[in-house]
Order: sequence, then structure tokens, then C-alpha cells
Amino acid sequence: MTDIDPHAEIGLNYHDGDLHVMIPLVGRVTQMWCQRYEALARDRDVQAKVHEKRDGPALLFLTVPTKTEGSAVAAMLDLARALIAETDAVDQSPEVSDSAEAVVRRWWASQQA
Repeated sequence: MTDIDPHAEIGLNYHDGDLHVMIPLVGRVTQMWCQRYEALARDRDVQAKVHEKRDGPALLFLTVPTKTEGSAVAAMLDLARALIAETDAVDQSPEVSDSAEAVVRRWWASQQA
């Protein structure tokens, strides 16, 4: 199961007026997993990307607009983490998910029956 690595350090960087947070993940992820995560993030209006690393764990890049205040920032971080579990669930059981990908796959299967 994919998760945030609580033993690693996060990275913080300001660019174009936004705070960019780099959160290390435990283990490796596939390109498909990254695409699923990013699609779910877009659906929830979270600016997030996942970058695979060949030589180590993946990094989650989260953009936090600097005008965002305290509790909203914490909520955004919590949502970004929750999307990791949701992505894992879609990855393991796409047939029971309500994600766009799962719906398309079920629709396609029904067309072939």
C-alpha cells in the first residue's frame, strides 16, 4: 500500500506566488498509478502531481496557493493523503470504484457482452 513516508523530510519551495510542497512516498509507484492519482486530484480541485523516481521512492508535488489560510492548508494536505488511499483502492479493485476509469471499463465490458 502506498503512503507518505513519515521518516523522510518534506521539501518546500516558493514559485510564482505559490508554495510547492514535495512529499516523499513510501516505495515505488507505476506510471498508471501516477495518472490515476492526478486524475482524482483534478476531480477534487487539488493541484498535485506524482513523479516516479528510478532510484527511489516517488514524490508527491502539491501546489498550495499562498493566499490559502491555516485550516484550509491542513485540509488540502489531508485530502492529498486521502487520495493516495483512494488511488490504491482503484488500482486494486477498479471494478468497484466510481472513478471515471472504472465506469469506462464497466461500460466497455457491458458493450462486449
